[in-house]
Amino acid sequence: MPYSDEDCIAISGLQHLAFCKRQWGIIHLEQEWAENFLTAEGRIMHERVDSGYQEFRKGVRQYSGLHIRSQELGLYGRMDVLEVEKTEGPFVDIPWIGLSGNWQLRPVEFKHGKPKNNDVDLVQLCAQALCLEEMTGLKVKEGSIYYCEIRRRNEFEFTDDIRERTIELAKEGHQLIESGILPYAEKGINCKACSLLEFCQPRVKQSEKLKNYYRELFG
Repeated sequence: MPYSDEDCIAISGLQHLAFCKRQWGIIHLEQEWAENFLTAEGRIMHERVDSGYQEFRKGVRQYSGLHIRSQELGLYGRMDVLEVEKTEGPFVDIPWIGLSGNWQLRPVEFKHGKPKNNDVDLVQLCAQALCLEEMTGLKVKEGSIYYCEIRRRNEFEFTDDIRERTIELAKEGHQLIESGILPYAEKGINCKACSLLEFCQPRVKQSEKLKNYYRELFG
């Protein structure tokens, strides 16, 4: 059964979940948030793309700040930029941006840092592609992430592997919401860059005995 609007979770949350389950739980279960230099820089960078501008140049149309969702996966969000370009593909109507014709779609995400050695950013981009496919019926094959630190785009293909990874994370997010249990604190390499370090307190090592107690207590 498709998810209702009330049950949908944020696409941006999948990036948090892929980065750290504990971080995701603190933000999306405990409703806590704290800003550091990195998050503040990212917020300022997104002010323009969130403003809802439109640009048309070199045969490519750009739309920012579009709201998207997937009821099948239970996801919603707001895109940084959607690029629409003429193609030889099928004719399609896209009423929510007022277009009809032969178009191909490309989600574009902006990140303030540099490319990472993991898939956390790509998961967020792929989730946008899956939403676009459900909303338009078009296959979205590729997307782009612009990294401000290196001042260029990285291009990505939405392979079967990253699609399956994104879908599984969406399912996991809904399962965590349903359980209401905050994931355990586990200190790792990502902790240094996390603005929620003080909320998380990963220095506290949880023994297997304590973990088993939580499992018995909360099921």
